[in-house]
Amino acid sequence: MNAHPGALRVVANVLADAIRPVPPMPFQQWIGKNIVLVDGDRKGEFWSAEDAPYLTEIAGCLSQEHPCNLVTVRKSQQTGVSILAMAWVLYIAEMCPDNALYVAPGIDLLQDLNSGKLQPLIDTWQEKTGKRVVDASGSTTYTKKIGQDTFIYLGNANTKKDLSGKTVRYGVKDEVSKWELFTDGSDPETLFFGRFTAFRRQKNYKILELSTPELDSGDPLGEGPGHCRIDRSFRRSDQRFWHIRCPECGTEQVQLDQNLIIDRGHPHRTAMACVKCGHRISEMERVVAVRQGRYIPTLSGPDRHPGFHVDAFMSLMMSYEAIAEDRLASEGKGETGAKDYHNLVLALPYQMKGNAPDHIRLMERREAYQPETIPAGGLLFVGGADVQGHGIYLELVAFGQDRQSWTVAAEYFPGATDNPTAGAWVLLDAFAAREFPDAHGVLRKLDALAVDSGYHTSQVLEWCRRRPDTYAVKGEPGRGRPAISQPQRKSVTRKGKRKRYGSTMSWPVGTWSLKAEFYGNLHKPGLAAGEPCDPPGYCHFHKELGEEYFQQITAEYFEQKLLRGKLYEEWRPRRADNHWLDCRIYSMAMAEHLGLSRMTDSEWAKLRAEREPVVEADLLAPAPIAIRAEPKPETPAALPPKKTEAENRWKKRR
Repeated sequence: MNAHPGALRVVANVLADAIRPVPPMPFQQWIGKNIVLVDGDRKGEFWSAEDAPYLTEIAGCLSQEHPCNLVTVRKSQQTGVSILAMAWVLYIAEMCPDNALYVAPGIDLLQDLNSGKLQPLIDTWQEKTGKRVVDASGSTTYTKKIGQDTFIYLGNANTKKDLSGKTVRYGVKDEVSKWELFTDGSDPETLFFGRFTAFRRQKNYKILELSTPELDSGDPLGEGPGHCRIDRSFRRSDQRFWHIRCPECGTEQVQLDQNLIIDRGHPHRTAMACVKCGHRISEMERVVAVRQGRYIPTLSGPDRHPGFHVDAFMSLMMSYEAIAEDRLASEGKGETGAKDYHNLVLALPYQMKGNAPDHIRLMERREAYQPETIPAGGLLFVGGADVQGHGIYLELVAFGQDRQSWTVAAEYFPGATDNPTAGAWVLLDAFAAREFPDAHGVLRKLDALAVDSGYHTSQVLEWCRRRPDTYAVKGEPGRGRPAISQPQRKSVTRKGKRKRYGSTMSWPVGTWSLKAEFYGNLHKPGLAAGEPCDPPGYCHFHKELGEEYFQQITAEYFEQKLLRGKLYEEWRPRRADNHWLDCRIYSMAMAEHLGLSRMTDSEWAKLRAEREPVVEADLLAPAPIAIRAEPKPETPAALPPKKTEAENRWKKRR
């Protein structure tokens, strides 16, 4: 053999390089070179880990070579996790093409995801890189062709058909907390996992599940009925939280809402207190610390899969100021606002405070304000009445701008209720027509009175028809119903047609959400518990309210139960009499009808100016009162323009 040994070595090295398999590119490297953002302030730019450093480790777990089969992300809004999930689907299409299933709850959401994010991602990806991985000619809205017999399927979690008849290796469960059981009790997650049966023996499949959380059942393991799906899976994971270092002492810590120091007058001054040295971490320091942070698992074990918590404190699309504004806004929305803040900002499930507090504890916080007097701050004055066969229960309540409420009066009028012109109706009419003094001595009438029409319906409708600012209401159970909705005409003519004029209106009231808000407010501590101030939504009670009143307003509890595979949620009575609870719920509905949640700050200021007199200044008055009470210079009224004789064009004709 005459070949030179150096030449053989060169040939061998070239052949080795040619036949050596190319190692797969990790997902965290691939995404920065292929994915172009399609929305936000970085639209048109390549994805960068600098804008979302907390996504890099999640992307690493989604890489082809990572051994895990399940990745859980419990997230808040505006964190970039959804874009990461769609980018992973495209990574699969190029690096390890195989069937994939992307499932979201609802056909409308699927269409929005496809038209607003996924398809634009595919178009910009192939345009920028010159790759042609997805076959546009063989693709549809819900199916993306990436090979001869390989597809990316988009499925609806609410339809069994979309979760059947497919064999897939990769899957995404988007907004899994909103997946609901089917009518026959079957679980869509079980059907979804059934698509991976062919790969379960060798465990070479991979699933990404992501969602904002929903409800917390209160079970420490997350196994209670109705518990949020994403939180249940996160509790089974190794629970990784993003830690940042304090710029002052260097202590690694998780940013928690309880350590957030909010300047209510200047939200841009909001800071995070260090858990060790108390240093106030500013927004500028937060950005640097987040980019240098890292995930630290809370638990470990062979049965723990990677689970990530991603909240607004980590997101570089949010700021301390924005979080503070969201928290302050949620305080004025009662239980619904608290749930939204926990779910969408803190990325935590929310436990509805449906079970009422002990009525003895509520009695202990009664206040020494005068009954049948509207306290200062009570701008809306409403009432609710519950009609029974033996009499009528009535509660009058004043509401403030921040949803604080004061019980003005709680009365029971005995007597028959089958005749709207006699018995208890006469007593109710006389009491509701009274004028009640406020804290400034001004006499005020009720702004609105709601009367329950569930008992003696005809009598209630007729009594309300004859009186202004009086509403016949009917409680409607069930989650998702508004506090008060469009009324229905109930009066008919002799021919059976509905009256267009002079007809009685029946107003549906959504009791589910109002009870949740009321019981949530009852749990709030105020000045009586040592707090610096009464929080928004705080409920005030005067000293003359007896034990029976407090037993009635705490007479129900919230129950969740699993029946034939379907979760049922309802309010259940713990005692027979709950009449003043119904009165309070109808009063809250009237306050909502008058604009408790709808009115703007300027509208509240106008209402306050109408109902709270201006304080007169004297020599000892402080400067703000003196300035406010300073009389305005009188300006002469403008004289009306003189009327001129109308021009007669007929005389000027030619």
